[in-house]
Amino acid sequence: MKILVIGTWNGTSKYDFLTVKKIFNKTKFLSIDKILNKLEYAFFYHLFPNFFDFTITRFYKKNIKENYDLILFNNVDLVNLESIKFLKKKTKKIIFFCKDNPFLNRDKFRWKLFKKTLPYYDNIFFMQKNREKYLNNVIKNYFTILPFFYKKIHKKNLNKKNYQKKDICFIGTWFPERGEFFYNLKKLGLDFDIYGDRWSKDKKYYKFLKTNIMGPLEYNQTAKFISSYKINLGLLSKGNDDDITNRCIEIPASGSLLCCENSITLKKIFKENKEAIFFNTPKECANKCKQILNNEKLLKKIALRGKVKVRNILNLEAEKVFKKILNFNFLNSCHKKFLTKF
Repeated sequence: MKILVIGTWNGTSKYDFLTVKKIFNKTKFLSIDKILNKLEYAFFYHLFPNFFDFTITRFYKKNIKENYDLILFNNVDLVNLESIKFLKKKTKKIIFFCKDNPFLNRDKFRWKLFKKTLPYYDNIFFMQKNREKYLNNVIKNYFTILPFFYKKIHKKNLNKKNYQKKDICFIGTWFPERGEFFYNLKKLGLDFDIYGDRWSKDKKYYKFLKTNIMGPLEYNQTAKFISSYKINLGLLSKGNDDDITNRCIEIPASGSLLCCENSITLKKIFKENKEAIFFNTPKECANKCKQILNNEKLLKKIALRGKVKVRNILNLEAEKVFKKILNFNFLNSCHKKFLTKF
């Protein structure tokens, strides 16, 4: 099958393409990174995305000359109605893989043009079940898939001497509610390391948390750091209305214990206190972390069960997930909105 993947060459998008190419060798990649420069994208994001309609359409017409069996948009915001109409003539099927929440205002005008294209995709894949409530019957051809991990990246740190020598870690971008959360954790006597972007933007709590912030990581480094800590914290973005994230799957897949904010989806996936730990408040998080750190045998047992759940029971490895996404016959005969049973 001849496939074109359209996306940005960073983060998980790069590894999604490499996974699809492993399944279908004729897969090609088109990067959207150079459609707009930084200044233009800031204008697009904050003010008038419609101003770039012509630029976006010209990009696709200039760069896509061949015909394809499938075109896969990987969380692409720089796409408009005219481009989709053009691409419908270049492929048998167009699908959109949506990892964000394009229905809220957190991302300003980023998704304004994309939302106009919604009815034109043959299938749309969300990673959050709760995205259904935003659809308002605009589209019916959607599926929800659980986040997944990459087999080559998310594995235990093989250096056993250094394995899990530290206690608690969080890997993620700063949001205002996260600064306050970690401020409260530290006040409650919990020690932890934070890796991620934008933490210096926290004007209220950065000075207090500065010694805990280690800096950002490249995506392919995350598993090494996850597996070097006994406990990894999972926080859900309030602005994105998330009830699960990629990290919630990557943590157990990498061999560490997941201690995450409570959510309906996560409690359906993991058995509480057997495969993962959940909390509702900073105080509850601190108490549970302190308790489990004093019982290393139980900690390792929960981490192992979580790993078995995502790797062996749910089979949430990227290649296995994409094989289902790319299997037209499966999708045409699948009447359930979830691709993964849990």
